[in-house]
Amino acid sequence: MHLGGRIPLAWRNLTEHRLRLLASVAGVAFATTLMFMENGFRKSILDSMVNVIERIDGQVVILSRTLYSLSVPFPFPLERIVQARDVEGVASSSPLYTVTRSSFWRNPETGGEERICVVAYPPQDDVLDIPVLKQNRALWSRPNTAMADERSRERQFGVFKTGQVSELAGKRFEIVGTFSLGINVQTNGNLVVSDQNLMTAFPELDGPSLLDRKVHVGVLRTKPGADPTRVRDAVAAALPPDVRVLTLDQFIARERDFWDKVAPIGTVFYIGVVMGFIVGSVICYQVLYSDISDRLPEFATLKAIGYSNYALYRVVLTQAFYLALLGYAAGLIVSFFLFQWVHRLTGLPMDVTRNNPYWILILTVLMCVGSGAYAARRLISADPAQLFA
Repeated sequence: MHLGGRIPLAWRNLTEHRLRLLASVAGVAFATTLMFMENGFRKSILDSMVNVIERIDGQVVILSRTLYSLSVPFPFPLERIVQARDVEGVASSSPLYTVTRSSFWRNPETGGEERICVVAYPPQDDVLDIPVLKQNRALWSRPNTAMADERSRERQFGVFKTGQVSELAGKRFEIVGTFSLGINVQTNGNLVVSDQNLMTAFPELDGPSLLDRKVHVGVLRTKPGADPTRVRDAVAAALPPDVRVLTLDQFIARERDFWDKVAPIGTVFYIGVVMGFIVGSVICYQVLYSDISDRLPEFATLKAIGYSNYALYRVVLTQAFYLALLGYAAGLIVSFFLFQWVHRLTGLPMDVTRNNPYWILILTVLMCVGSGAYAARRLISADPAQLFA
C-alpha cells in the first residue's frame, strides 16, 4: 500500500482495480443521472407552464379573484382593465386572453383535431415581448389570421407554414407567420391571434358591449419611475373585490407554486429525486463496504502501527468523496445528452444549466459520503486482533 498520506491512499484504493472503479463510477453516475432527469423534468414542466406569462410586457397584472391557475382561466369583465387606466402610475392597460379547453385546431394533413393553446390580445398593444409578433402585427391583425408557434408538436399539428389554411374551433383561419415559444404539459402547440379574431372563433367570450367582454388577464404598464408594488396596491384599492392585482413577478411565482406544490407534478418528481438518492446510497454502500472487506488486513496493519480510527475514517470518507466527484462528472455528461434528446423529442425546455447542477452535486456528495460513513462502522469498531482473525 502507498503510505504517502491519507488522501493518496484513498485515491489508490479507489483506482487500484480499474474494472471495479468503472462499475462503481457507473453506479454513482446512474443515480446522479436519475436525480438530474427527475429534477430536470420537474423544472422543465414548471418553466413550460409559465412560458407565456414570462413574456408579458408589463409590470402589474389583473386576475379574477377566483383564478388559481392560468391553465384553467376564470374571466372578469374588460371594464376592470379600463378602470385601471385612471389609477396614478398606470401608463397603459391591455387585455390578454388564453383559451385551451375548447380550442381545437384541424391538422390540414390528417384532418384530425387537436387541442391547442390560443393566446390573444390587441396587436397594437404588443402585450407579449416576442419580436416577430411585434414586427408582423399588421399581418395577424387581419380577419381570420393567426401566428403559429414553430415549436408546436408536428405529430399533432403537422408543420405550420405561412399561407397554410385550416380551422380553429370550426372557423377558417390562415397562418400568416410563425414565432418561437414552446409547449407545455397541457397543450402541444400555441397560436396567437388578435382579440377581434378570438371573438370570431369563440363568441362566448364576447358580451353585449365591449366593456362586458370576458378577459383572462389584464396587463398594466407602469409609468417611468413608478414603483410596481405601489401601483399594484393603488389599483387593488381602486377596483372592486372581484379581481386580484399582482405584480408580474408575483404572478409568475404564484403559477409556479401551483404546479410545484398544489398540483401533483412537483411531488411526483421530488419523490423521483429521493428515490435516485436512495438508489445511489445503496450502490455506494455496497461498493465501499466490499472494498473495506477486501482490505481489512491492510487497514489492520495501519491500525496496529498507530493510525487512529479518525485517520482510517478519513481514508474511507475521502475515497467516497472521490467516488462522488467521478460519478457526478459522468452523470452530468450523460444528463447533458439526455436533456438534448428529450428536448428534441418532447419540446420541453430541458436545460442542465437551469437544473440546479450544484444542488445535485451536493446531493451526490452527501449520498456517497454518508454511505461511506455507514460502511466504515465495522472498520472503526474492530481492534487489530479481530481484523486479522
